[in-house]
Amino acid sequence: MAADKSPEKPVKVQPELEDVVSQIGEFIEYWGFKNVHGKIWAHLYLAETPLDASDLIERLKISKALVSMSISDLMEYDVVQVAGKSDHGTTTYVANPNVTSVVIGVLRKRERRLLSRISAATKVLKDQKKHAKDEVPLSTDRVQMLNDMVQAAEFSLDAILGLGEIDMADWKKFDEN
Repeated sequence: MAADKSPEKPVKVQPELEDVVSQIGEFIEYWGFKNVHGKIWAHLYLAETPLDASDLIERLKISKALVSMSISDLMEYDVVQVAGKSDHGTTTYVANPNVTSVVIGVLRKRERRLLSRISAATKVLKDQKKHAKDEVPLSTDRVQMLNDMVQAAEFSLDAILGLGEIDMADWKKFDEN
């Protein structure tokens, strides 16, 4: 359950933990999520017990609204899960312990969707036989190469998504059962 949060005992986040949380936030931000998503995940993943929103607010010194929106975002990708209720009746959260399924799920939900949209747009551009005089001239060879590149990326992503069905022993050790 969530730790006792009495006013006499404020939570002190050690500098080493703050550094790790900050680094994870930057890493997650690099991959297109918000920095705060990575910070929340890191706290939940490293916590000895499930945390509630007030724990995260206190640890990260951020607003209740930002915690709430971020947890919703993370739950949409199954990165964070509800763990139950605290002694005070608040919802507690944990990081999804199955890291492999989280990574595969994010790739499937986000990157696959992005590539599909790019693929559809490049196919439309490729199928455009000629442009009007006042339109930007395009290299048909480059349009074709871009279309081929996107198809190769889709194929590669599909191969990666299939990794959940083959031997993932090196990654499985990170999944808690």
